[in-house]
Amino acid sequence: MIPITAFAGTNNVTKILHLHTFGCPAYVLVNELQSKRKIDKWRPRCRVGIYLGPSPSHASSVHLIMSPVTGHISPQFHVSFDDFFETIKQGNT
Repeated sequence: MIPITAFAGTNNVTKILHLHTFGCPAYVLVNELQSKRKIDKWRPRCRVGIYLGPSPSHASSVHLIMSPVTGHISPQFHVSFDDFFETIKQGNT
């Protein structure tokens, strides 16, 4: 058993393409754009979240994302990942 299957609670082995760094920043497309509705030009197109792994009750391309603002975890499909933490500002340590 690999660690990701133990954490996600599933025996399905996910494809390498769908594996990402645990806890990396994930940028989720806003709901209006996911449902193909137009939004104002100046509104943000995505919201930031924290990647927690693949969803055990959905397809392997659906990921569990935690919102740092609300603390809620939701399955998301339209996600871009920052696997190398390049968008995170480093401290002066």
